[in-house]
Amino acid sequence: MLDVLTQKWWAVALRGVVAILFGIVALVYPGATLVSLAVVFGAYAFVSGVFAIIAAFGIRGRDAVWYVLDGILGIAVGLATFFFPGVTAQALVILVALWAILM
Repeated sequence: MLDVLTQKWWAVALRGVVAILFGIVALVYPGATLVSLAVVFGAYAFVSGVFAIIAAFGIRGRDAVWYVLDGILGIAVGLATFFFPGVTAQALVILVALWAILM
């Protein structure tokens, strides 16, 4: 592990620099950051749901049902995000805060 970190020190340093820059931007523009985060999450959930349903067509049996349910849930979450961005933003703030505390 130490060899990898020694050889890839620049990746660790770059990750830290990007994290610091992201934090500064989030502090300077909190509203824009929150809206952007909600929109990106909503788009991801929607697209993920669509692809899960598409994937279900290539699967037989019970597994296909889970893919369809996953797809429906993803599309619903994506649409809810677009229709209720404030609620989504609040939920994302809580999730990001928990993630930051745990990491």
